[in-house]
Amino acid sequence: MKTRREFLTVVGMGLMGATVTSEPTASAQEDSAPMQEPAGMPPAFGTAKPVGPEVSEETFVEAEKLVQVNLSRADIAQAAKTWRVNLAPLYERRVGPRKMELQDGLAPWSRWDPVIPGTKAGPQRNRLARSTTDVGPLPSNETDIAFSQPSIDRTDERLQ
Repeated sequence: MKTRREFLTVVGMGLMGATVTSEPTASAQEDSAPMQEPAGMPPAFGTAKPVGPEVSEETFVEAEKLVQVNLSRADIAQAAKTWRVNLAPLYERRVGPRKMELQDGLAPWSRWDPVIPGTKAGPQRNRLARSTTDVGPLPSNETDIAFSQPSIDRTDERLQ
């Protein structure tokens, strides 16, 4: 019969031997393969694929005027050289592809319609309903007309 000490020695050596092998296992090969990022996950800064048109140094000189920022010549050169990799992918993710053809009659992505499908909204006939209330004579002065308060008859069934 083995003692606990002998059992732990044999089991520990067996586990150590199983983990240290000369050939990589299938899971180790899967770990070394590049992982695909989940959809919508931003790339690490400066590691994205180049996107958009080439940007020249003159573009950054003109942008300095709009944003009122002063960059050195070295900074402008670096910004123009790395724009497509560093910042253009961020703008592309934010606003989406620049060119997209939309079909005529395409509904917006969100539409709120309170009408139950199969029913018609609104009145059966589109007509003006005149009031039957007598408001009295029109004031003679334009100022009185502008500031007049119509008297509302509370007996009118439409107001209740």
